[in-house]
Amino acid sequence: MINIEVFGPGCARCQATKEAIRQAIEAAGVEATVTHLSDPKEIAKNRVFFTPAVRIDGEMKSTGRVPTVEEISKWLVE
Repeated sequence: MINIEVFGPGCARCQATKEAIRQAIEAAGVEATVTHLSDPKEIAKNRVFFTPAVRIDGEMKSTGRVPTVEEISKWLVE
């Protein structure tokens, strides 16, 4: 089971990131849990300075931009 965390306030870019993650999970056929962390204190505690940010299994993969479905798919199979 892959643990994916999305950091951001819930803006349109955050929603686009979550949708791209959903599509990548479906395309890769993997099991994953997606958690959206929107609390500013929690975001700061995790040292995220630019949102949206994506962390997969404890490793920060992207900050400050919406990753593509292809990028996310690649991260999921690594």
